[in-house]
Amino acid sequence: MSTSNKTPSTHSPNAADDEYEEEEYYIVASLPPEALSEAKLKAQNAKRSSNDIYGQPWPHYALVDIDTENPFLELEGSIYRGTKDELLGSTMVFETVVNESVDSKLLGVTSQAIKFQPVKLTKQ
Repeated sequence: MSTSNKTPSTHSPNAADDEYEEEEYYIVASLPPEALSEAKLKAQNAKRSSNDIYGQPWPHYALVDIDTENPFLELEGSIYRGTKDELLGSTMVFETVVNESVDSKLLGVTSQAIKFQPVKLTKQ
């Protein structure tokens, strides 16, 4: 999972400037084993045009409060609550390109992880 964080630029003497610096960082996200397969099945049934590297429809998702200790993930209508953790050591994040051969490109390194668990939301 890659996320971007926009922070006000510090090199500008005028605070009214709408200049921002983007910072991209990576976080390892883990879900219950059945979560991604269920989401991919829902995405296939929805017949979306955006596909993953294997030509399969990519599930719709939304991350909320990624900069907090307990972010939320909505994945094809299912809600998950995350718990952030610091990994022992580092994890390398690769981009995989499938063409005649499988090529991998190092995108970044991270020591952050989020473990997502399903939650039920109820009206109060």
